[in-house]
Amino acid sequence: MSNLLIDLKDYLLVYASDAVTTYGVDIFIDNMPDEPDNLTALKEYPGEVDFISNAVNRSIQIKVRNIDYMTAQNKINSIYNSLYSPESDIRIIDFTTTRWGIVAARNYPYLVNRDDKNRCIFVFNLGIVTTGDS
Repeated sequence: MSNLLIDLKDYLLVYASDAVTTYGVDIFIDNMPDEPDNLTALKEYPGEVDFISNAVNRSIQIKVRNIDYMTAQNKINSIYNSLYSPESDIRIIDFTTTRWGIVAARNYPYLVNRDDKNRCIFVFNLGIVTTGDS
């Protein structure tokens, strides 16, 4: 069974290992639990289907929360750089042997807010043209 967020999480565990290390410990899917203080969360929000090619333009938001501003900023930048190539507007990534994706950043990482525990939350959004989940 293929799931884009799981494939993306697995990719980041390899190619952004300085930012994320263990699923359920410092990287979460569709969940940003109150603990631990320092984590990364992946969430999909509505995209659109291309009915001609059967590809889907999917929308992904990546959040990093950390008690330290610079650590949060460094982690989100590491994740951003592992997914987006500044040399071109898009990047083609083979997330798995069966999942390809054309990745385009929709914005540069930024501090969205500090939560009620004064933890820094950085965020950026991606568009990924890929197949649907099976």
